[in-house]
Amino acid sequence: MEQISVIIVNWNTGNLLKKCLASLASLPEQALIRHVVIIDNASSDTSVEQAKHGAQEHGYLLVKEKNNLGFAKANNMAWEYIKKHGGENDHILLLNPDTEVHSGAITNMLDTLNSNPKIGIVGPKLLETNRDVQQSVRQFPTLGIFMLLFLKLHLVFPKLSLWRNYLMTRFNYSTEQTVDQVMGAAFLIRNSVVKKIELLDEAFWIWFEEVDYCKRAKDAGWATAYTPSAVVTHHGGVSFSQKVGIAKTKPLLDSSLVYAKKHLGFLCYFTRLLYLLPLLHH
Repeated sequence: MEQISVIIVNWNTGNLLKKCLASLASLPEQALIRHVVIIDNASSDTSVEQAKHGAQEHGYLLVKEKNNLGFAKANNMAWEYIKKHGGENDHILLLNPDTEVHSGAITNMLDTLNSNPKIGIVGPKLLETNRDVQQSVRQFPTLGIFMLLFLKLHLVFPKLSLWRNYLMTRFNYSTEQTVDQVMGAAFLIRNSVVKKIELLDEAFWIWFEEVDYCKRAKDAGWATAYTPSAVVTHHGGVSFSQKVGIAKTKPLLDSSLVYAKKHLGFLCYFTRLLYLLPLLHH
């Protein structure tokens, strides 16, 4: 029987990590889950203490790091553990700690994955805390999108077709379909994809790692699918919202440079670098 292993990277999410683990433990599809590995990136709040009992009760591995390793590296550490403990052939579900997984979500994501051997990544329908549908599908970013974003022109011209197309404002969230990228809050990866292209690129500290992964998978011949049949509540941005000012902006700028260099060519990278260099050294 095919199985999945779940990876959760936590940083200061309060009681949401506890709720996330409880939602996993209550799923009827327990037989599909081999490992749940939680890597805590040196949280300073009580999130680990609140979640510790539930993790132990259900046999989940919870590792508290002394230093913040970054999102990509922490996920990769968990993957190494999974490979060494019988899960080398598992599909991998990357799950944010500020999510709650609804009944049947894992089964239905697997059904979508198995509906077409070319599908390498599946994203579920994400709900806001108030149960509104969260916009979780995007096109791949371009140089134009980066310029709009960091010059903040998208705030001045929110109806610009270039920006609206990137956000896919007309996307039908009630229909299963292939897309460029899905949000990394709940991100199921086919085992053969992980074996072929590895997991996350550690050049990304945070931001753009799932965009990069969808692009790498596409370049290697796999598609990304969105399915409304699987539902996950995503309380949204809890960890990173604690950062303000340059502490919040710099990782986003750094990651955009990494993405531009990898996927948009030297000219794009050089243009972005000229614009961002003063900000990166503040």
